Amino acid sequence: MLFSIKKFSVESVADNTNLDILADSFEGLEIGLVTLDSDMHILSANKKLQEILEIPPNILQTSIDFTEVVEFVHTRGDFATAGIEVTVNKLMEGLRCRQLRSHEYDTADGGHIRCDIRPVGKDSLMLSFQRSAVGEAIASALEESEGRLSDFAEAGSDWFWEMDENYKYTWFSDNYERTYGIKAETRYGNSRLDLIVEWADTNGAWQHRKCLEERRPFTDVISRPKLDGGEERWIKASGAPFFDSYGEFRGYRGVSSDITEELVQRRRVVSENERIATAMDRFNEAIALFDDQDRLIFCNKAFHELNSRISDMIVPGITFEEIVRANIGKGHFSEMGDKSEQFVQSRLRKFYHPEEPVDLELHSGVWLRVSIKALENGERAVVSNDITGLKRAETELRAAKEQAEQANRAKSMFLANMSHELRTPLNAISGFSEIIGQELFGPLGNPSYVEYATDIHASGQHLLAIINDILDLSRIEEGQDELEESESAIDFVIESCMPLVRERAAAAEITITQDIATDLPRVILDVRRMKQILINLLSNAIKFTEPGGEIVIGAKLDEAGSMKLMVRDTGIGIEPEDIPTALEPFGQIESSLSRRYEGTGLGLSLAKQLAEAHNGELKITSELGVGTNVQIILPPERLVSTKTIENEP
Repeated sequence: MLFSIKKFSVESVADNTNLDILADSFEGLEIGLVTLDSDMHILSANKKLQEILEIPPNILQTSIDFTEVVEFVHTRGDFATAGIEVTVNKLMEGLRCRQLRSHEYDTADGGHIRCDIRPVGKDSLMLSFQRSAVGEAIASALEESEGRLSDFAEAGSDWFWEMDENYKYTWFSDNYERTYGIKAETRYGNSRLDLIVEWADTNGAWQHRKCLEERRPFTDVISRPKLDGGEERWIKASGAPFFDSYGEFRGYRGVSSDITEELVQRRRVVSENERIATAMDRFNEAIALFDDQDRLIFCNKAFHELNSRISDMIVPGITFEEIVRANIGKGHFSEMGDKSEQFVQSRLRKFYHPEEPVDLELHSGVWLRVSIKALENGERAVVSNDITGLKRAETELRAAKEQAEQANRAKSMFLANMSHELRTPLNAISGFSEIIGQELFGPLGNPSYVEYATDIHASGQHLLAIINDILDLSRIEEGQDELEESESAIDFVIESCMPLVRERAAAAEITITQDIATDLPRVILDVRRMKQILINLLSNAIKFTEPGGEIVIGAKLDEAGSMKLMVRDTGIGIEPEDIPTALEPFGQIESSLSRRYEGTGLGLSLAKQLAEAHNGELKITSELGVGTNVQIILPPERLVSTKTIENEP
């Protein structure tokens, strides 16, 4: 966050506190920042940029040409993205064109940096740098310049002067003429007060005159002298009274420095910071900066709007706790009953010991995600984002999920409860049609009746099988189906499936062969359910294999020690992207298949569910027009013996 930058006195301009606060606020936002004038000279930089760019502090100083910074990182190997010169040229072109642009490049140490160029005001630029971990900003050179000027004054590197008891100049050192090109003699006999046309402070003339009359030393008095050509120059003067051997006041001696360029630069920095503060007001995030005593330093416009109920209280100096309590008093947060004090203490703990962001609901229904960043100097940056849309989406998603689960439970419960109602009449239809078809009570007279009765029986049996699959799948989904496990030989399980499918395969002119490895271990499984899996897979293979085709059913151990059962056919095959659809309940890859090949699409889904009930998995590989291979993989923990029993009881 930033603080509002207004007009400063010249003394306050020399203070870098405001710039430091500004830099720390951007550190809180994880942004390295530098501002440039129209000649691409550095006006200001925050304290994180040096870490991001990993360069010595002497290269990042106020008034230095920023192209020197680019050249430095370029020379050491940055801009390592494809075509070093191309990347550097694009960056420099963006600076010269002063257009909103973004650049990304790799650094010599393998890092990655994004640079955003934004025009600020009429002629200036603001550059932001960001890396995977945001670095230190460029240190301002103004404070160093201020100290250097003081050292010059102490060492007499600028010019010295002397004036008499009437404050009239009697002597200048040679540096005066070198600085202004004015002969010192032209100033002799002129009062210091008369030669000054403007003071840095509003009451500067009165305060300085009072100091002289009281014979007190003065330090760093800034004023603008009267020059012959009307040129505007600013000097900083320090002086001390001197007395003769009798103690009589004889005048002042002192040292002066020309600080015109420094003041111009500082004023330009202040102007740029005002523009930056304005830019911060354009952020959607509510941003505030608090000092190490919990007092507000700065907040942007969004923060004021967020705290509109207590807007008149949001001024520098108010504490974080006072803001929280005032908002509670105005009903800013959602209803909290008698837990307001608990809420305050919780907010203070997270303020002083920031951890993960906190989500808060306001009385208006708005949700905020509040992040607090502790800065190295003890200050804290608070950033609040509106996440109402995200919360609404989460709520809608949760409601949709619950609705879908409820509908699925209702469907499964309905199917489970329909077991008796569906199976009883179908069993009756199958039984009576079988009696009629076999003419158990005498001949029917017309052979067509026998044929019709046989068709009724076949259709009833087919419908009953479908209903059984649906009900089995429903019970599995509801968790009502428990396995009846026992030790069995897998070759016995496979062989017991053959009578149920062999006749159908022969009628379709399809050959079924077995490929079972010898000495397979016994397996713990539900024999009825495993037969159901294999019969479903074999039935599917017969259904989708043309006459003259071949089906292979087999079993072996894989390299991981798992038991692998396999049903492979030479049928029509499946496109790989359609396999997930085929595994879904009632999944038919295309409607034409459901018309050409009878069935509901439950076989594979039921086989998959039953395999997973055995802690196994079902895998399908297929190629259109070549065939399909379905594997059931049972984990090693289900294997109990290395012998296969020849005659399973």
